[in-house]
Amino acid sequence: MGGVDKTFAPLLGIPLIAHTLGRFESSPVIGEIVLVLAPDSVEHGRTLVAERGYKKVTQVCAGGERRQDSVRHGLHALTPCDLVMVHDGARPCVDSAMLERAARTAGEHGATVAGMPVKDTIKRVAADLVIEDTPERALLWQAQTPQVFGYDLLVEAHRVIEGDFTDDAAMVESLGNRVRMFEGSYENIKVTTASDLVIAEAFLEQLGLPQSRQGFDSHPLVPDRRLVLGGVEIPHDHGLEGHSDGDVLVHALMDSLLGAANLGDKGIHFPSSDPRYRDISSLLLLERVATLVKDAGWRVSNVDATMLAQTPRLGPFIQAMRERSATALGISPDRVSIKATTTDHLGFVGRSEGIAVCAVACIVSNGPGAN
Repeated sequence: MGGVDKTFAPLLGIPLIAHTLGRFESSPVIGEIVLVLAPDSVEHGRTLVAERGYKKVTQVCAGGERRQDSVRHGLHALTPCDLVMVHDGARPCVDSAMLERAARTAGEHGATVAGMPVKDTIKRVAADLVIEDTPERALLWQAQTPQVFGYDLLVEAHRVIEGDFTDDAAMVESLGNRVRMFEGSYENIKVTTASDLVIAEAFLEQLGLPQSRQGFDSHPLVPDRRLVLGGVEIPHDHGLEGHSDGDVLVHALMDSLLGAANLGDKGIHFPSSDPRYRDISSLLLLERVATLVKDAGWRVSNVDATMLAQTPRLGPFIQAMRERSATALGISPDRVSIKATTTDHLGFVGRSEGIAVCAVACIVSNGPGAN
């Protein structure tokens, strides 16, 4: 690509590698990042990491002559862990959902590779280009990254194997291990030419379109609990059961925002098994969700929620709920719509056994390369 390191080629106004790093930085399944670059790009990489404030990048190190040499160098720099995710920096269109699928599949099977079914008929040819065979297309997948392996498994593969391999999966396979393919994305292209940059730019612009997703939550009403909705305490003889303060309104808003940014759900980020969140104000968690959304390259445009409650009457408290939710999200109250209705005595809500909330959030891109 004109003598320029492709990982630093400009893409929507910033280096290509910044898009890739941004996706990994904002993913909840990623704990540490080691960036491996061509030796003459290491200082450039360190400057980029410092300027953009990537907190998960612990080291920037030089790669080797072969791909597997570069991965080996990265493994040496990485803190031992359960799973290692290997990804081509020149694949900037990876998204958070794919990273979560990768981690989940590796956790279940020990080794996994992103890929997609081939669309074209593949021919195997001889040295003189005469067709020798036409493999059955239904059995052929095009391998991508990320590729995820148990740490010890990948370290062992790199320790004992000396031959040339095109990817880490082939090395692990050569030791007799089973590697599971999971669905990547046709948009997850590897940028190797100038024309690939144009395609990647189109895909990333599509990813930057406004995103809207729904959230839903419901909690039972129980005695001896405060009733908190939208951060506002409502006078009532029952409150919402929950590990935190049980604020079902805020919980639905959280899931709608996380869904819009492709960041999973609140259970991933704030598990009920974690004692840190016992009785915590859900508004504090909403603030953290807003930060996650921002770090992923988005800003909150507006949110809307409908509370389903037979009792108590919630109308007098809605304005305060809007204001407190808006403060937590860092937006104006006029961008927060909250409504309340009943179910006319139908279902668990109608029997005053619980409260449910449906929410919708809209987020917009922070601009080129924000991700």
